[in-house]
Amino acid sequence: MTKTTNTTNLPECWQTFDDVLSSGIDRVILFGPPGTGKTYAGMNFGAVENGSFRITCTEDMTNLQVDGTFMPASDGKSFRWYEGAALKAWQTGGRLVIDEIDKAGSDVFATLLNFLDTPESASWEHPDTGEIFRPLNGFSAVMTTNIEDMRELPEALADRFPVRIRINQPHPNALKRLSKDLREVAINYADAGEQRLSLRTFMAFDNLRKTMGDQKAGQIIFGHRADGIIDALKLNTVAS
Repeated sequence: MTKTTNTTNLPECWQTFDDVLSSGIDRVILFGPPGTGKTYAGMNFGAVENGSFRITCTEDMTNLQVDGTFMPASDGKSFRWYEGAALKAWQTGGRLVIDEIDKAGSDVFATLLNFLDTPESASWEHPDTGEIFRPLNGFSAVMTTNIEDMRELPEALADRFPVRIRINQPHPNALKRLSKDLREVAINYADAGEQRLSLRTFMAFDNLRKTMGDQKAGQIIFGHRADGIIDALKLNTVAS
């Protein structure tokens, strides 16, 4: 079954993502400010009935998370191969979601490029058995990044992801997790440059305010910016 957003009147960025997935595009970059639900959307929206597998890249990560590695078996005497996320996605025809690939080290980056190659060219050889693996039909990949200028992407990576969508608003489904009076304020701060605040920040505030009240929760979560945000919240409540 294909999961959808189950939302009408989507913001333009999310409507574009929905349209792209519906068109059968299987390589998409979601970029823009953090905390807007890019990873969640990659994991859950579109044709993900064959599973979604996530990799979060760091400079010191190894290929263990990508293709896999040998590790001690449960008997403590032998070793077995444990598959990484990319190989699992290939074998199931599922979705590979890669967070911040631009932070991966050179070895991991090269391995990921191989797994993201066109289906006709992509292949991986098992280091023990020599078996050749190729992506099953249905395999797709969504990359998320906080990079704003797509010209900063390495050329080989950019070539594999011709569709790039800037996500500048929280998804309406995610906003439903906030109290109604917070939703418009969270939208306004999602892409406010140096003043931006993520949806996670407003969720934390929303939880604390239930026991502490707006003012104290605001001081804890927003610090010196609390008064301005509380005032914006009051104005929004009056306007609605």
